[in-house]
Amino acid sequence: MRKLINPLFRNVIYAGILITLSLLVMSAGCVDSSQKNSPPASTTQTPASTCSAEANVCPVDLPVFLTIDASPQVYSPIMSSTVGIGLTPNVSGLKTTGTEYEWTASYGHFLDWSSPNYTVNTLSEPLVNHGEKIYWSFTQAPDSPQRPVIITVTARDITSKKPLASSRLTLGWKNNMTVAVEKIE
Repeated sequence: MRKLINPLFRNVIYAGILITLSLLVMSAGCVDSSQKNSPPASTTQTPASTCSAEANVCPVDLPVFLTIDASPQVYSPIMSSTVGIGLTPNVSGLKTTGTEYEWTASYGHFLDWSSPNYTVNTLSEPLVNHGEKIYWSFTQAPDSPQRPVIITVTARDITSKKPLASSRLTLGWKNNMTVAVEKIE
């Protein structure tokens, strides 16, 4: 009987089987999990207000990740293009509306250089803001030996002050008047 089957007919059968299997595999991933454990017909179940019942989508809690964006990567106070290293918290997995950021530095000072008039203002430490860009600078090199400068930022809940995440930036000295970003953790 095998010799009697036309090769074209055999290829059509194989193609039909492949298409059927492909459709089965694709539709297997589209099963609505809420139907598996659905409540009895007499009870009603309302999805959480942040869920979309039509799309069967609910938010997922992601781990909080915080790092420091720093620019420029190499800085000296004799540079005319900037007043310091610009620092901005870069956060994911967290609603930033109820968050504040506390900044500290082992050496140097923080500056504000923002609109509307772009005047340079020295900020006190520890500095607390809501994620606005700040600048770090220094006026003279530290005494020998030159230890790395550690800048930390801690994101915390604005109401409870509970720490949510933190990041640490290390600046290394290239010479007496130049630092460079070495590591961001």
